[in-house]
Amino acid sequence: MTTEAELLERWMVAADGLALLFAHEPDEKVDASLARMHHNLSAEFCALFPSADPATMAAGVASIVAEIQKRRREIEAAGATPRVVN
Repeated sequence: MTTEAELLERWMVAADGLALLFAHEPDEKVDASLARMHHNLSAEFCALFPSADPATMAAGVASIVAEIQKRRREIEAAGATPRVVN
């Protein structure tokens, strides 16, 4: 069984990976991708947890998206380069 700490670590690793993938990409492209991600994840979470308040789910997803953007900016400020995907 996965612990809360392990689940949080997985989310942070995923956020870091996305931030690195988006680093140095045009803001418009990243903003559009993250907006789609927000919409899709919010819908998926609401489907998985139908009794949950949709606004609460959307707020949770918004905080994940904000963390991805924050980490992206940190990577860019540090001069790190994204990995090359073939």
